[in-house]
Amino acid sequence: MSNRIWEVLKENGIKELRPPQKKVLDRGLLNKNKNFLICIPTGSGKTLIGEIAILNHLLDQECKSKKALFIVPLKALASEKYEEFTKKYEKYGIKVALSIGDFDEEEDLENYNLIITTAEKLDSILRHGVRWIEDVSILVIDEIHLIGDNERGGTLEVLLTKLKNKYNIQIIGLSATIGNPEEFAEWLNAELVIEDWRPVELKKGIAYKNRILFINEDGDIVEEYTLTSNDYSNRNQLFNLVVDCVLKDGSLLIFCNSKRKAVSESKKLNLKKYLSSDELKELKKLKEDILSVFDNPTEICKTLGECIERGVAFHHAGLTYEQRKIVEEGFRKKLIKVICCTPTLSMGINAPCRRAILRDLKRFSNRGMVPIPKMEVLQCIGRAGRPNLDPYGEGIIYIDRGTTIEDAKNYLTGPVENIYSKLSNHRILRAHILGLIALGEIDNKKNLEEFINNTFYAHQYGNTSKILENINDIIEFLESNKFIKIDYKDDKDGNNKNNIKILTLDENNNITISHKKGNENYTITSIGRRISELYIDPLSGKIIIDELKKLSKKLKSYNSKDLNTSDLKDYCTQYLLYSISKTTEMMPLLRVKDSEWDYLSKEMLKMDIDPDEDISRSLECFKNSKMFYDWVNEVPENEILEEYGIEPGILRYKVEQAKWILHATKEIYALLDIEEKCLSDTLNELEIRMEYGASRELIELLKIKHIGRSRARLLYNSGIKNGEDILNNHKRVIKLLGKNITDKIISCIKGY
Repeated sequence: MSNRIWEVLKENGIKELRPPQKKVLDRGLLNKNKNFLICIPTGSGKTLIGEIAILNHLLDQECKSKKALFIVPLKALASEKYEEFTKKYEKYGIKVALSIGDFDEEEDLENYNLIITTAEKLDSILRHGVRWIEDVSILVIDEIHLIGDNERGGTLEVLLTKLKNKYNIQIIGLSATIGNPEEFAEWLNAELVIEDWRPVELKKGIAYKNRILFINEDGDIVEEYTLTSNDYSNRNQLFNLVVDCVLKDGSLLIFCNSKRKAVSESKKLNLKKYLSSDELKELKKLKEDILSVFDNPTEICKTLGECIERGVAFHHAGLTYEQRKIVEEGFRKKLIKVICCTPTLSMGINAPCRRAILRDLKRFSNRGMVPIPKMEVLQCIGRAGRPNLDPYGEGIIYIDRGTTIEDAKNYLTGPVENIYSKLSNHRILRAHILGLIALGEIDNKKNLEEFINNTFYAHQYGNTSKILENINDIIEFLESNKFIKIDYKDDKDGNNKNNIKILTLDENNNITISHKKGNENYTITSIGRRISELYIDPLSGKIIIDELKKLSKKLKSYNSKDLNTSDLKDYCTQYLLYSISKTTEMMPLLRVKDSEWDYLSKEMLKMDIDPDEDISRSLECFKNSKMFYDWVNEVPENEILEEYGIEPGILRYKVEQAKWILHATKEIYALLDIEEKCLSDTLNELEIRMEYGASRELIELLKIKHIGRSRARLLYNSGIKNGEDILNNHKRVIKLLGKNITDKIISCIKGY
């Protein structure tokens, strides 16, 4: 390792490398032409290995113009890494960028050296044809085993296939758990480094009748520990596990199989009598922070606040980003002693955790209750025993009804599951094939088949006939919807050498002859290119186009009736919100109760919306659209949460998705041969209304920087409706908003 890299590490507090890090260096990490797949336990220093490889490229005088990409699975993790890397490396001239924004956002990343992003965001960036990808010399992928994830794995696989075959990039894959690392490393053309060393001992155990049975790698019991809690009158054995740890100044993560379970377990725990008066005061402040996230605290805010006051919290996707950060910071400071969470937390939060407990080994899916993968279980218990934060860690499986000691042992011993390619997923293939054609990386059938033959899918399964059948269907879909054009290359005599005769029998057993041409050549259309850039499923693109055409016809018929503009726009708003709810990006939809069928059906008929063949799904889409309609009409958030039975974080996520799809709808509309002023105006308005959750009348105010929904409503209700009104009522605005904010707003209006 160069002296320069070592100096940078020492200046950032690294005095000595750990055994796995030394091992990877000895195996040639600093060889810029050598890929690596590194499988070492959580907390053993995987990230630093990636950082050393990045420094090797970016500190090299010969590579001054080169770039590094660091891919993480979650936006929250990307933000954390951005803050960490900026603090550590910008003083050495390495410019760090964070890219996790909108998929159609134009970002100038040309002048940055280290870009931190997610696989999906990077894929969307590449679809815009950025030139700087040629300058990337190293790619580090954290949690690379997610290539086997049902939803996200296909994107990562296509991205890796593209980058490793087309560009001269060193690839460093980091993971704690892969069952078939040899197979995966072979596909990556990577040096495989496996190490089980941990800087902090992780004891694996099974909690059973107020005891913990600690086992070794063979499943033999090596220690039987009796809980020290003196509160065994409490029949909740999980509570006893918690108290036992807290009494020894430890913190806990309890992993549950659902958001609801995480909340219910938190509500059962009360640690007040084990906390100091200072801790209770600080927890009360955290409770106030939680309650002030919204103008009017929601029920989930109140529940979380009450739990925090008792030294406990829950953490799941239903919380907003602000709520999750408050919980995580309280846990880092060891004020919150326990977080009951879903397994998503296993991919983040570097915080003290003495004991990580698996509350459940099964979870609900569309196939009923299914076992949680061993890979995920080991990721969860691996959060225990963080270096420099805990002297040791304990990964515990909690035995309850339906789980046996043998079940638990099977999870804690032996290899984890293999990872398998998820590229055959039809939705994933649709989007990526269109993207590849749009970029010109694939322009004919032969190239497409060659690309597929370079994927992990082909490497793993050998036989690609099934996936090629799916691809033929997708190509036909893309052509029939005019997203691509297909022509056929003839030989110099005008004959198609690959013209294939297909013999089929009709219903009367008569032989019919059809011809299928070969040598397909693909050309992207303008609408196909835009759908690719917008990063939406081509099927969603088709849905949007079909619905815009339907809506245009309906509006033309309504124009002949005596309807005012406001009523037409309101109808248009409701119909558009229903249309975007039909896209695949809106899945999963809100569930429709049996008691809601009748009134939702009547409302759809009243709105002149024709349900699809799948009536139940149409009703789900309609209910989803009603939630968005309430949002853009300023129905209080706590009322929406109660009415539709969702949590704040889920609502915010759905609103973000809706904003994205509305933007895509507006962009697609601009390319269609439709001229309908009401529709055009409504689309322009809806994008900003969805972003702020505001009525149409506030739009002019919302266009001004530093004015959000609350300030806009306050100004509007005081008779101030636009920028000109603000300039003409300076003193009144100061009285409403304060001088500092008013000065900022006026500066924006005047353009300085």
